[in-house]
Amino acid sequence: MSLNPLKLTVLGSGTSMGVPTLGCHCRVCRSKDPHDNRSRPSLLLSRNGQNVVIDTTPDFRQQAFRAGIERLDAVLLTHGHADHILGFDDIRPFNIRQRAALPVYGNEETFTILRRVFSYVFDNKPTLSSVPRVTLNAVRGPFELLGLSFLPLRLVHGDMEVLGFRFGRAAYLTDFSDVPASTRALLEGLDDLIIDALRDIPHPMHQTVDQALSLIRQLNPRRAWFTHIAHDLPHAETNERLRKMGFPNVQLAYDGLQFEVQVDEESAGGARTSVSNQKTKPLLTFDSAVGWREHYSPTARGSVLAIGNFDGIHLGHQAILRSVVERAHQLHAVPIALTFDPPPLKVLRPESAPLRLSTNAQRMDWFDSVGLEAAVVLPFTQDLAKLAPQEFVEQILVRDLRVRAVLVGENFRFGHKQAGDVHLLWELGRKHGFEVIVVPPVADHGEVVSSTAVRRKIAAGDVTHAGRLLGRPFVLTGEVVTGTGTGRRFTFPTLNLAPEQELLPARGVYITRTQLDGDPRRYRSVTNIGVRPTFNGSALSVETHLLDFQGQAAPKRIAVQFWKRLREEKKFSGPEELRAQIARDIAAANRFFSRLRRFRSLRQPATAGG
Repeated sequence: MSLNPLKLTVLGSGTSMGVPTLGCHCRVCRSKDPHDNRSRPSLLLSRNGQNVVIDTTPDFRQQAFRAGIERLDAVLLTHGHADHILGFDDIRPFNIRQRAALPVYGNEETFTILRRVFSYVFDNKPTLSSVPRVTLNAVRGPFELLGLSFLPLRLVHGDMEVLGFRFGRAAYLTDFSDVPASTRALLEGLDDLIIDALRDIPHPMHQTVDQALSLIRQLNPRRAWFTHIAHDLPHAETNERLRKMGFPNVQLAYDGLQFEVQVDEESAGGARTSVSNQKTKPLLTFDSAVGWREHYSPTARGSVLAIGNFDGIHLGHQAILRSVVERAHQLHAVPIALTFDPPPLKVLRPESAPLRLSTNAQRMDWFDSVGLEAAVVLPFTQDLAKLAPQEFVEQILVRDLRVRAVLVGENFRFGHKQAGDVHLLWELGRKHGFEVIVVPPVADHGEVVSSTAVRRKIAAGDVTHAGRLLGRPFVLTGEVVTGTGTGRRFTFPTLNLAPEQELLPARGVYITRTQLDGDPRRYRSVTNIGVRPTFNGSALSVETHLLDFQGQAAPKRIAVQFWKRLREEKKFSGPEELRAQIARDIAAANRFFSRLRRFRSLRQPATAGG
């Protein structure tokens, strides 16, 4: 399943002094080749109309003009050296235009330097001029931007620790002298690697060309690009040298270089399936509208909200929630989701309530991933159910949540016996001064995306179709429990999952990816849902066999992504026949992931211009 690609633009590819270097008259500094003009190192990532910049260099203003950046959604900082942060003040126009603070991601050491160098940004003193408005997010694990999981990578830069970043099948490693073994393990399977290669002469804080090539041999990416390039390396001449050395897939990056990185569900939304639930900027959650009001009263900010159960957070939900975030930024309001736990039908008509696709924790993670600042999770009670539509709006939306705008779907109903509809909500909006925005439904191949449609596909075992409606693979999460030991003794060892979700895919064998607690990687796996008929089992179980995991200790929790159903569960004549079938299932899973990667490679050009 392929999604919109990620576009990478190299904003700068030079050293801390840039190329040409002031006062230097070497042949590279005097070169007429525009590829030899290198501003300080920075990277722009763009997807779905959003932009993220890695490092705000002293050249950031000129780089942003050249790249035509009109919107900025986040800044990532690798470290606090001057050539990577001194353009920080130039984010102000984006604050003003977007009427919102920008999230900044980095490590604590970088933020200490940032607070010192740009003290006027953080001292909260009155000012007659504008200053950058930011929220600092200290990264300690995967986080999500542009609908992708970003993985921070620990690097060594002389005697300091700096960050690189992996996003999908690409990684950006600038300014480093060593890559710890723990980080190298996270750099396997790359399509594109942008890597520090300063010059041929050794430097205590940077990679030489030979050191960079040695690392490229180990990691074996499809393509590699040198950055942080000194005036020692002429662009065209060095590229030709690399080709003659047997590295046709390695080139010097240059200012303005653009290429695409293909994205699929394997890399999209991964941070939100993390079983460790480690977030860099936690979503604020409240169990009452009054609690929200008390927290936000000092800020005088109102809310822009969506109302619903949001089970599964499918593509339709995502469209509404992203519209909430966008409108909230325009109104300088708080983007929130107003939801319920348990779902209303569990209280009003439990016998007809559908099985839930997601846990409350998953919903909170996904609310966070689309950019919501807060969620109000109201306990659904009979008293709440008895509120008339007008009372619900006046008491909860207007009085407590200070609503500025409400975004809903076309079939939205609310209040006692669902007496309220979109037309009544419009009337109440005019009366109380809030905006009502109706978001049209999202359709997939002519089918309206809904939680009901997703449940139907999952219950039938069609997890591939369900993943398309969700915008990511369906996920089961939970603790690893002790099994019968049958798999380890007779066939293949498995992890036995006690799923937290109510709805399970139909019995059968599935191609999956499994994430272990505390490990950002997702391992190829084959998962069986069934009763072990070959061993006369009766209890339903979820058993996962990891294909590319070498560890010994069993994790406490796992998250299993379902990609494709291989076959129905079947009773075999004995362990030998079952073992042979499982071996065929494993081979089929490996072929699936190999085809997936080949497909992604075919859609991506083998080289970029220059």
